[in-house]
Amino acid sequence: MTLREFFRTTYRPLKLRGRSPNTARLYDNLFKQFDKWLAAEGIAAEGCIEHLDELLLARYLEHRAATRSAYTAEKERSQLLALARLAWERRVPGLERMPTCPPGVLPDRVPTAWTAEEMQRLFAAAGRARGTVGTIPAGEWFQAAIQLAFETGERIGALMATPVGDYRRPTLTVQPTARKGGRRGRVYSLSESLCGRLDRLVGHGYPMLLPWLQEPTHVYHRLGVILKAAGLAGKRIAFHQIRRTAISQIAAAGGDPVAFAGHANPAVTKRWYLDPRMAERGPKPHELLPPLDSSGQGPDRPAA
Repeated sequence: MTLREFFRTTYRPLKLRGRSPNTARLYDNLFKQFDKWLAAEGIAAEGCIEHLDELLLARYLEHRAATRSAYTAEKERSQLLALARLAWERRVPGLERMPTCPPGVLPDRVPTAWTAEEMQRLFAAAGRARGTVGTIPAGEWFQAAIQLAFETGERIGALMATPVGDYRRPTLTVQPTARKGGRRGRVYSLSESLCGRLDRLVGHGYPMLLPWLQEPTHVYHRLGVILKAAGLAGKRIAFHQIRRTAISQIAAAGGDPVAFAGHANPAVTKRWYLDPRMAERGPKPHELLPPLDSSGQGPDRPAA
């Protein structure tokens, strides 16, 4: 049995019922990448249950960590082991034993956010985007999408899955089915300028607030062109950087970043989203330490 068939007939109905469609999309991307690696290694054209072998998984995850990131490899390890666990529980033919695949070492990456000036450059570059999105000028679409992502701090997948009917000026409701986890909806209050941009999009008559008629992943390619024009291109820089920036900017302004992000655990906000250059409060270490320069150059502190 192929992994795709097992996912479609067994895993998704049993484990992902009621979850966001984006979760299924992430599994589909996993299958594409696993198939590609198996083919390149001359093992098989498509991943099957028998390929949930711990040595094969270890080799694949080593490849993903080297070509993508340790975080991508860890996410896919969790997905593959979840599939293997259910296949083992249901005694699916082809799986001789439950694979053991310990987690990799993840570097404790420091979150970084854009400054207000960098966000303004991004927004200006978006307005100069060429082409169209359906019948909508690309500049209008991307400026509306960027401003909406910035004001709400919401994930782009949830915003693109929101129908026009959930926008009632000046509020936007993002339903649980569109959001990560699929359990809690959010209601956002929008600025007058953003409402004006959204009103123009709605006027084109599409059923979705941010209509996208191409492959969902193509939006990241289009954004990449805008980022390059704004001088902000870089590895792993995409719409999620806007969410990280909005959360960090809220903290810098004295707001509640945890509530804004919608996180149940403040540690998640701090570890993955808060740029310490914006979020840290109180005096800096160099302001507390005594000067080393005997001439007196340094922090204005009395000698201890």
